[in-house]
Amino acid sequence: MFVTILLGDSRMEMFNLNCKLINFIHHLKERCGLDLKECVDLMDSSGRVMNLEGKQQSVALASSVLVERQYYALLRVCRDDDTGGRKYVSLLNNCSQSHPELTELLRKLSNPDKERDRKTRGRTQRSSPAGQTRSTANNKKHHLK
Repeated sequence: MFVTILLGDSRMEMFNLNCKLINFIHHLKERCGLDLKECVDLMDSSGRVMNLEGKQQSVALASSVLVERQYYALLRVCRDDDTGGRKYVSLLNNCSQSHPELTELLRKLSNPDKERDRKTRGRTQRSSPAGQTRSTANNKKHHLK
């Protein structure tokens, strides 16, 4: 039972899932040269974050959270000073050139409220003209009578 993790600089490594999460995360940070106090997470190929932050001290098996033979990208989790929320930073160098889809996913994950607002505004703006057209057509009918 293993997973492949994209670590940075076009480097991938396989990690054993048959261990406790606390050990898995500790080993992951060591292999990447990160400070053990830093918070990391993994994102699968569909863009779903595994939320390891709350499980850093868990004695459950890593296989209970991660899917065998899956590829994951390593992320650093930071606090966004502006919003107070989480900000996800890829540890892959030149991420925007080598993995543009990952960059876009991270932007959406780091700004979920802004993304939701943008989608809501887009729907409202798109539906307004159609609504105005219908009401204008109805007004014309009433004026013709």
